[in-house]
Amino acid sequence: MPTMKTISRSGIPISSCKIWALPVLAALALPAQAVDFTLSGFGTAGYAQSDQSASYQRFINDNGTFKRDSILGAQLDARFSPEWGATVQAKLAPSDHSDSDLRTSLSWAFVSWRPSDDWLIRAGKIRLPLMLNTENNDVGATFDFARLPQEVYSISPTTDVLGVSISKTWMIDSYEWGLEGYSGEEKTYQRYYVRAAQPDGTGPGSLYTPFRMHSSGLVLTIRDVSNTFRVGVHEVVASRIGELSHAEIPLVQQGGLQYFDVKRGRRVSRLFIPVFTLGGTVSLPENVRMTAEYARVRVNSASEGLSRWGAYLAIDKRIGDWKPYIYYARMRSTGKALDLYQAIEASSKNPSLPAPLANFQTLNADVVSGYDQWTSALGASYRLSPVSLLKAEYAHTRTGVVSSFVDAPTGGDSGNRRINVFSLSYSFTF
Repeated sequence: MPTMKTISRSGIPISSCKIWALPVLAALALPAQAVDFTLSGFGTAGYAQSDQSASYQRFINDNGTFKRDSILGAQLDARFSPEWGATVQAKLAPSDHSDSDLRTSLSWAFVSWRPSDDWLIRAGKIRLPLMLNTENNDVGATFDFARLPQEVYSISPTTDVLGVSISKTWMIDSYEWGLEGYSGEEKTYQRYYVRAAQPDGTGPGSLYTPFRMHSSGLVLTIRDVSNTFRVGVHEVVASRIGELSHAEIPLVQQGGLQYFDVKRGRRVSRLFIPVFTLGGTVSLPENVRMTAEYARVRVNSASEGLSRWGAYLAIDKRIGDWKPYIYYARMRSTGKALDLYQAIEASSKNPSLPAPLANFQTLNADVVSGYDQWTSALGASYRLSPVSLLKAEYAHTRTGVVSSFVDAPTGGDSGNRRINVFSLSYSFTF
């Protein structure tokens, strides 16, 4: 997007400021005596270590890491009147398109208008109302899990968009009903981990493909003091930046050899990706709470392993300042996608294929991006104060046919693995 270089009324440089942020900046530049400002912050210092040398979820291996869960952020809220306000939230976290860099980014940057108590309109950079904790997933002090179940929370192509959100709330008996519709777009990246070096210099290692995502959806939330239920229907239109998207990985024959070749597959300018989300949390007797969430996405492309469903069931119990919990999560790509992955993997082991072509088969298998795994976790949080939380968790993950969460080494694969992860974190707000 185009940029502008100027100086704000407060004298602060606005260098390389995105044009979409200008409405928020203009609002914040109003005379200070007319605006009620609130500054807050949040952060998590999180350590995770597994018992495997292969990295899991980009960073977790037997060397231990602070990169997977650590984050630092700040939020500025401005209230211009009872109807008008603005919010800017920035965070420092591992980059979404590099395994080695840290990146500062804006999660929120929007102007809000509340024409009445039951209507709210927001315009700018907004977070999508997907799962129960999507909108606050950066603020670790707001949930008790050491890490939100990735089998579900990784399923959306993007969680932030530049767009508009309109929500309406009303009361029925003791329940508050909320209906939110949104639409917007954002640049995002799809990560692939390539296990073998290719003649063009691709791999081994991480590759990030940029996409332009346009997402629209309608979400219904019902809640009372103790319970929350949410259902959402979303559609994402994805366009690869700079070139067409691969739509298939065909089996071809050439020179007496049979192999898979993603480069000869059909290409399309846009991918239509429907997403369905469902979740709820219910309070039970004896300070016990049960939470369950489900998500499903369909991707008709060469990376058809991204077509998958994910779900988890969690139970926790408050005991004073302690809250122990247990959950079970599952994620699985479609059977067609897993069959394709296995067929390409078998092709890569064909002894009649020369080494470069066998490595190319491995690349084709990695492009499928299949998922087949389940995780059981046992953890606990301890509330040190109203604004800080200490968490510890042990999680055991098993992979079936394949899991693109695992960076398998050259000559290996991500299937049939047992991964134990130990996590300890401190989350706070101020």
